[in-house]
Amino acid sequence: MERQKDKILIVDDVELNRAILCELFAGDYEILEADNGKTAVELMEQHHDEIAIVLMDIVMPVMSGLEALEIMNAKGLIAKTPVFLITAESSNDAISKGFRLGVVDVVLKPFNPDNICQRVNNIIELYRYRYKLEKLVQEQMTKIEKQNEQLRNFNVAMIDTLSTIVEFRDCESGQHVQRIRQLTKIMLKELGRQNAEYKMSDKTIEDISMAAALHDIGKIAIPDYILNKPGRLTAEEFAIMKEHTLYGCEILESIDSLKQNKEQYRYHYNICRWHHEKWDGSGYPDGLIGKEIPIYAQIVSLADCYDALTSVRCYKGAFTHEESVQMIEKGECGAFSPDLLQCFLKIAPGLPEILQSDDGLPAVVYHYQHPNTEKFSGKKCYSCDMDKNSRVARLLEIEREKQKALFALGGDIIFDYDVEKDLIIFSDEYKNIFGGECIVTNAKKAIYSSMPILQEDLQQLAELTKALTEENSGYVKDVRLINKFGEEKWYRIHINSIWDKENYGVMLSIVGRMVSIDKMKREIGLWKRQAESDALTKLGNRAYGERLLQQMLCEPQKEKAAVMFLDVDNFKMVNDRHGHLFGDEVLCRIANEISKEFRIDDIVCRIGGDEFLIIMRNIKDSRLPLMKADELRAGIEKIGLEADVQVPLSISVGVSFYPVDGTDDAVLLYKADKALYEAKKRGKNNCVIYSKELENEPFMSQITAAESE
Repeated sequence: MERQKDKILIVDDVELNRAILCELFAGDYEILEADNGKTAVELMEQHHDEIAIVLMDIVMPVMSGLEALEIMNAKGLIAKTPVFLITAESSNDAISKGFRLGVVDVVLKPFNPDNICQRVNNIIELYRYRYKLEKLVQEQMTKIEKQNEQLRNFNVAMIDTLSTIVEFRDCESGQHVQRIRQLTKIMLKELGRQNAEYKMSDKTIEDISMAAALHDIGKIAIPDYILNKPGRLTAEEFAIMKEHTLYGCEILESIDSLKQNKEQYRYHYNICRWHHEKWDGSGYPDGLIGKEIPIYAQIVSLADCYDALTSVRCYKGAFTHEESVQMIEKGECGAFSPDLLQCFLKIAPGLPEILQSDDGLPAVVYHYQHPNTEKFSGKKCYSCDMDKNSRVARLLEIEREKQKALFALGGDIIFDYDVEKDLIIFSDEYKNIFGGECIVTNAKKAIYSSMPILQEDLQQLAELTKALTEENSGYVKDVRLINKFGEEKWYRIHINSIWDKENYGVMLSIVGRMVSIDKMKREIGLWKRQAESDALTKLGNRAYGERLLQQMLCEPQKEKAAVMFLDVDNFKMVNDRHGHLFGDEVLCRIANEISKEFRIDDIVCRIGGDEFLIIMRNIKDSRLPLMKADELRAGIEKIGLEADVQVPLSISVGVSFYPVDGTDDAVLLYKADKALYEAKKRGKNNCVIYSKELENEPFMSQITAAESE
């Protein structure tokens, strides 16, 4: 006699993950644990006849889960043992390879404990009943040759077993099959009473109601992640789900014993293929219309629809009997034959009482438990000899302390906003830095009245948060916060929203992390200032001046402004006679003199050598640049005398005006530059304001002449 499989092998390198899975199954199974693929292979070699299922991670040290599966396949260790991949590795290549190696299902971390428990138990039951079915088929086939009645009994048992297998995969109890049988039988009889066209014998009605039990047999071939998905199926997933009608026909065609009774086989085949066809042609797989659909297939379709509406499914709750009848009558579940719909509405009032009675076969509910709780212990496994609750609690507490320590080291602040409760919970670091409470009630109101954030940044955060969707569920934003000492500091906020998978468009919470970037921001500011500063004179450089000019032109202003290019005449002679160190000192004094002559709102830059750029804002009088140029000429001449440079120092200045001469920075700079070279051409030591007459001169010849001086 084959030994009962009563062990589960859990393979994961993270002890906490193993502990959680151990807690789920330790009550019914003996647990074997391995922290790598190599140990898992060794345990399978020792106990494969006793292991009911393997729960395997992919990424592990020593040997990965996929490598272990290849070895197990080669040695024939998992030919009769289902394998689940439970992993955070979601790449298509890894998952596809897992299925090629015989994996029956993939569960992505983090997983829902209730769902995985149901799915694992269903798969175990499926394998148990598959082997039971194989044994049953072998035993019955010898008797079929002797007596046709035994063939019918076998078919009934096989149908019950197959339908039970489907129901275990579909997270249903055996009651669903019994209700479909009852509903089919009731409607067949009532339809025959109402319309002689549909009258059938008792034997035919019995054969059809029995065939109805296998209407969804094709779901055996549908992946669990689609079959038991709690939310709405995507278009691609629904396309796969619709294939169950064709898969079911393939399965029926492979069962030779069913084909011996051709009439009954026809009922099985037609119901399996066409129980999702609709009267108006909108169904699948063949898009049949009206009476092209056999009446018994239409009846099973309506029975299945009613039972689905009134039952709890993984993707929905149960509707009341009245709601379900109303939805069918209004066509919300697809179109049905008028004759059939009339028949259904006539019997509908009595259906709840009929379906709750003992009419028909009793419901079958399977639950797999083992009294043997002795724990395996050995060199190559980790047994659950610790109390399961205390083990998980200890590991979870360790993980929590690790996370808390990591966040504290980085100065990060973690927060969680519960939308329904309007409640924000901050990590302890929030109180340490900002002095506020870590739990904030009435958060929508509090964030505008007491949160330490600048209103300008808060408004931007509010707009970004309002724009969150399931598809675009997060964002990153730099904001300024005020700490408990009143200091303004920069923080980067990472936001991610959590949505209800069963109710589209319903946001459950917002989780986030606040990371201090104040030092980085200040360093960037310093680097930016250094990049835009002249190292010698400490004035802004050309890039700085041009950036501020562009910024000024983008402002919604109407005031006149002046752009001035200033060049120190004959300064090359100073360097030639006295050296560059002496020249640099004189240049710094000239820069100070220029800065003193202009207002605090004006912009003074050294753009290279002995050339300067000045931007004068809000010019009320067009003569002001000329007046400043005259004052500068006198001041710079005085510097030359005091420094005894032995060279007559003077300046040449070119001026263009905004908006008279242009509204583009490149145009204004070009025209001021052209005016400067006109000033040099006129003998230096003077100021020229740009005019259209300057365009009559060949500009390049002026540049050449000026550079040769």
